[in-house]
Amino acid sequence: MNIFAFVGSALVMCVLILTVQQLKPEMSLLLLIACGVVLTFVLIRSVVPLISQIRSFAEAGGIDSELLLIVLKSFGICVTVQTASDLCRDSGQTALAGKIELGGKLALLLVALPLFKRLLDLAMQIMGK
Repeated sequence: MNIFAFVGSALVMCVLILTVQQLKPEMSLLLLIACGVVLTFVLIRSVVPLISQIRSFAEAGGIDSELLLIVLKSFGICVTVQTASDLCRDSGQTALAGKIELGGKLALLLVALPLFKRLLDLAMQIMGK
């Protein structure tokens, strides 16, 4: 990913949104959502090589694929929640943004439950129970 092209595109989108907001305020929110979705997809597309590299590191290090899956799911939840809460906050819906973030925290805990179980099992083995 070319970070300069990404940032440049984001700045052009920002100027476009501000211009539309002055001319047609009702359309600026739709444009904001569209731009946010486009930028998020560009970021996700650029993360794919990173994920494959992390996967190869995990295989080389003998790390269980279930643990890697937990990390990748957590990353996906974080990106989704951050994008949605930013969009809500930008449109003036701060209470809704807070609820989205709370839901994301709960989702992270649910995804991490197998990890917590493994840690508890390991602690029990160490204590000899």
